[in-house]
Amino acid sequence: MTNQETREHLKTDLELVLRAARGIRSDNRRSLVPPWIGPAFLLCAVILIPWTTMLFLTLPRHYGANHWRLAWGGFDIGLGLALATTAVAVLRRSPVSEIAATITGTLLVCDAWFDVLTSHGSSDIVQALVSAVLIELPLAGVCFWIALNFAHAVEVARPYLSAAGFTIRDRRLVAPGPATQDSVAQRPTS
Repeated sequence: MTNQETREHLKTDLELVLRAARGIRSDNRRSLVPPWIGPAFLLCAVILIPWTTMLFLTLPRHYGANHWRLAWGGFDIGLGLALATTAVAVLRRSPVSEIAATITGTLLVCDAWFDVLTSHGSSDIVQALVSAVLIELPLAGVCFWIALNFAHAVEVARPYLSAAGFTIRDRRLVAPGPATQDSVAQRPTS
């Protein structure tokens, strides 16, 4: 295989990886998600409206929960694992970063919501609000920013990485090997 053929093969591999990150197949640009998923989720959201209304009307105003400590402790363990997973994924520049950040951001919003709504007494409510406004919701915003911008950053960097000789192998960015005089002369300049 010539250097030009190798470059074309690597360029195709890079494009396939980037398309996968955007959720598009290489064959006819069809979505990786089956077309019925969107309408099915929309139907679930519509069905949730009367269900939620019924809950608001029928649930008791106060309720003593069993396993309260386990519920909150378990949730916080899950949130800690999500934060750690996001951190490791971002540090490794893994494509999983988008997913991990989305999950972590969602858990942080849920944590803020339930902390505030389940607080008893004005001092607990103030503490929960301060924690939500200063810690949980800003962190959630950062997580959603990561999720929205990670794929875009890779797409913007792709031509520069490709021109510099970087490749993608086993879903990892691989630095170019030692440059030879021939490979430097044949590299695209745009």
